[in-house]
Amino acid sequence: MQVGDVTGGTVIVGDNNTVHLVKITARPVRRSPISQLPRPVADPLIGRERDVQVLRTAVETRQLVQVWGASGVGKSALLRHLARTLPRGPEGVAYIEAGGRTADDIAQAIFDISFDAPKYKPSPEVLKEHLKTLKLRIYLDDAGLDERNLRRLLDMAEQSTFVLTSQQPTALSGVHAVQLAGLTAPAAAELVHTLLGRELRQDETRIVKALCAAVEGNPLKLRRIAMSAQTGKGLPGITDLPELLPALVRQLAPEERDLLHLLGSLSGAELAARHLNDLLGRTDAATLAGGLVRHGLLIASETGYGCPPDVAACVLGTRKTEFPADPLCRTLTAWVEDTATTPDDVAAHFQALDLAVLRAETRGSAQLGVALARAASPKLALSRQFDAWGSLLGAGWTVARTAGDKKAEEFFLHEARTRRRAIGRAAQTTALVLEAEVLFKELATLHAHALAAPHLSTAAAALTPPPIHLLPAPHVVANPPTFTPPPTTPPPVHVTPPVHMARPVFDLTKATQQPPAAAHATGTHPSAVHVPKKIDLSKPHASHTGHAPHSSHASHAAHASHAPHSGHTGHAAHATHHAAHHTAHAAAHASHAAASAGGHTAVATGVAATGKAGGMSALALTCTIGAVAVVGVGATIYATNQSSVDPACTAMASTWSSEVSQYNSDFTAFQSASDNSTQSSDAQNEINDLQAIASTVQQAQSQAKSSSVQSDLNTILTLDQQLVQQFQTFANGPQNSTFDDTSQVNSLNSAVQSLQSDCGS
Repeated sequence: MQVGDVTGGTVIVGDNNTVHLVKITARPVRRSPISQLPRPVADPLIGRERDVQVLRTAVETRQLVQVWGASGVGKSALLRHLARTLPRGPEGVAYIEAGGRTADDIAQAIFDISFDAPKYKPSPEVLKEHLKTLKLRIYLDDAGLDERNLRRLLDMAEQSTFVLTSQQPTALSGVHAVQLAGLTAPAAAELVHTLLGRELRQDETRIVKALCAAVEGNPLKLRRIAMSAQTGKGLPGITDLPELLPALVRQLAPEERDLLHLLGSLSGAELAARHLNDLLGRTDAATLAGGLVRHGLLIASETGYGCPPDVAACVLGTRKTEFPADPLCRTLTAWVEDTATTPDDVAAHFQALDLAVLRAETRGSAQLGVALARAASPKLALSRQFDAWGSLLGAGWTVARTAGDKKAEEFFLHEARTRRRAIGRAAQTTALVLEAEVLFKELATLHAHALAAPHLSTAAAALTPPPIHLLPAPHVVANPPTFTPPPTTPPPVHVTPPVHMARPVFDLTKATQQPPAAAHATGTHPSAVHVPKKIDLSKPHASHTGHAPHSSHASHAAHASHAPHSGHTGHAAHATHHAAHHTAHAAAHASHAAASAGGHTAVATGVAATGKAGGMSALALTCTIGAVAVVGVGATIYATNQSSVDPACTAMASTWSSEVSQYNSDFTAFQSASDNSTQSSDAQNEINDLQAIASTVQQAQSQAKSSSVQSDLNTILTLDQQLVQQFQTFANGPQNSTFDDTSQVNSLNSAVQSLQSDCGS
């Protein structure tokens, strides 16, 4: 595979993806016309005539259009219709399913659609040069990027028009956001009439009108209502709605329930019809799945089928167990190894692969997870979806450690190094341990983003939010994963509600995280909606909804830093001398990692030692302690070039951790307050905490030398002040107040992630 610009790059070959330098002389050729359309569907688009007209006008007059709305309201169906029926851009049209993809992977997908350049991976600079010349109409379904990365993507293809869907409106300037509401009563009646294949009686029309109001016109739920009427019992009443879904599932044929059980066990990830046939021993899975889609019990995409969160919860609640991990891993491994399976096929299902790898670990079959990750890695590399590849490498490395497979650990480390070298991000240090830490911090970030797609109900009980500690760590609008040994018996099955319902809490101690990020697991509790997600600023994306991270490997994190040099011993005592007491605890666990680095290199080796207590992920190894505990990672740069860190970053480090710790502690009290008087007092404590943070930011502003750092600090200060206003409302009288800081929290994620980047991490 060619990687780089048109005059030089690298080729990735073989199972170990060895990198060789080559000379590249061929230039990508633009396709004419450029066309990537969604597949046609048999069912007509009902009740959306006005929405189509509104969006047609918006797309003709605006460059950036967003369609947002609740899950199941019909955003994807509408976007597919628009892509197939609206006029194309001057050079063509591109429809892309963006769920779980990063901005870089989406940009690569646009490039692959637009240019004839097989297996060519342009450098970021060259990629932008190609994309900025395109004049396309680009449709992105289920785009889960935060504002910073969405802006970065839009700027790369600056002459193209974007139409995207998501569950929440973006605050990005220049985007025309259109909310998609449910169907009207007449449209609901038409949908039910179409599904039943007969005219509705007058009394049925009245019932459908009432039911439409009860479900807010949600087409997915209206399909279930029509299915109920097909059973011969007539339309349900409003009082029947709470038990409608369980009743429908009970009425299904055994093979249909088996299909729902399989897909419901995947936390929202999708499988193709071939996978379903192989796993269930059938030949008609596509027909079965199509019927369930028609009844609103499954969701179909361009590449497969997924299970809605409420259906998964219902099915798993009845079965009391998930689909076994062993056949899932074995089947997917055989599919990946099949010569007929293309790299693009593998990339389309990377979320299911990630989940299967980690599911094998939690079920005591880690070696099967290792085999799957090793089999999929070369094809994911060849797909040019390098962030999806990085996510899988992170999952594979974690499982290899659980399995005690040193050879596999070395394989995934080598692949991760290859990946960074290929995209021009070689670690800026000669210390191998530091490089490993940086590599796997990045992989953890990618892994969390992969599962952060809004349609994922997500990942499971094995991924529970750990307590806040004051070490910078990576990825998710919840805390980074804490890993504990796999249980000897399967944990109870739960399914997470849509994450956007959960209120995030910001944790400014983390490095670059993803937004409300999803993670792999076996199930999450519906009650999780009451648990605020803590913003882990170690992610690269801070938008959309998130999930609580994996907690199955804490014991690995404490030793991760010395995987490359297990024979070396040493101490990071001088780093702990400058750190808070909890960072000293971390350094003690990481003491073996840094002997070969020397000097200040040990500053970066107070790594995953937080283990269970610190909430560090085995994949999220990089953190800084000591004199340069900056907002982000920055350790590798500090190790070799201390002068490169903006003074503002160091200023932030001196008091940032303690202030954020106090904020988080007081927020816990605020959230659990039992009466208005106590909550009002706790809100005032939060105001005091935020004012202290603001003071730190202002002091850093006075020392900032970089205009980018100065801009980041200005944004953080503005958002801090907005949060103060939110808490002030409660302090003045919580009984008449509502608390919704989601917008500020998501924006704060982006701002601090930007600051981390500008601080040199």
